[in-house]
Amino acid sequence: MKFLYCGIFFLALFYTGLAQERYLKVTSGGGVTGIATQYKISPDGKVLRGKGLGDIKYTEEGKLKKCRAKKQFKKAERILATHSDFNHPGNLYYSIILFNQGKESQITWGDSEYEVPEDAGKLYIKINKALARLTFVPDMRK
Repeated sequence: MKFLYCGIFFLALFYTGLAQERYLKVTSGGGVTGIATQYKISPDGKVLRGKGLGDIKYTEEGKLKKCRAKKQFKKAERILATHSDFNHPGNLYYSIILFNQGKESQITWGDSEYEVPEDAGKLYIKINKALARLTFVPDMRK
């Protein structure tokens, strides 16, 4: 019986290791302080929020409806497929990043000399409106 439990345990570890993480990041930041606010959205609707410089530590957690999160992922995939080469940050910058199967696609804007692709700007606004309605609580994973 121990052998069966050990086998199931190692099989679960094996499949967990094979699973690729998938998430969407929405960031805004810069200015005098350079501090960025970043949201990390999972396909199941889990949202982490963090602020900082450089590597962001997520300190708060919220939840989107799963169907809404999936819609945002589909739109982001479509937009990033056509505009992934758009990288024009300014003093203040905004970005949408999709991490999928070990690959990262990103669009960044903020430089006033370059006009943000309209569909990317609309998606950013739509995601932020949905995030503004959420209630965030301290992340208990620490």
